[in-house]
Amino acid sequence: MWKFLSLLSLTLATGAAQADPAVAEADAQLNRLIMAGDAQAIAPYYAADFVLTASNGSRKDRTRMLMEVSSPALRFSLNQTDQVQVRVLGDTAVLTGVLHQIGSWQGKPFDYRFLVTDTWVRQGERWVLLAGHASLIPA
Repeated sequence: MWKFLSLLSLTLATGAAQADPAVAEADAQLNRLIMAGDAQAIAPYYAADFVLTASNGSRKDRTRMLMEVSSPALRFSLNQTDQVQVRVLGDTAVLTGVLHQIGSWQGKPFDYRFLVTDTWVRQGERWVLLAGHASLIPA
């Protein structure tokens, strides 16, 4: 028991992982830009070597993400992450939450909820998305 309390005290004293509202704000802004489908505005939010592991097991790099979100075949009426929690350690932040997407792809409607884990890294004065993972929540 004492070992646990000592470790807990050390963790609290060193200020290990803590929240940063700038990461949640960057994520919310990225969600809004994705809804608008503006690849040029979206691009700076993704690191050059960004990768998303999608719920179907596929991987998408930055180029593919920008191509998909700017496609006229994709329309969103909602693209929002709720239950957001952010943990920051140094220049790395991990955001978790529930992403709700409603829209259509090639005229076919969709309404999905995903558990998401996004890894953001600080580059200079801004946060950029390095990696993401989405797990589909069954309807």
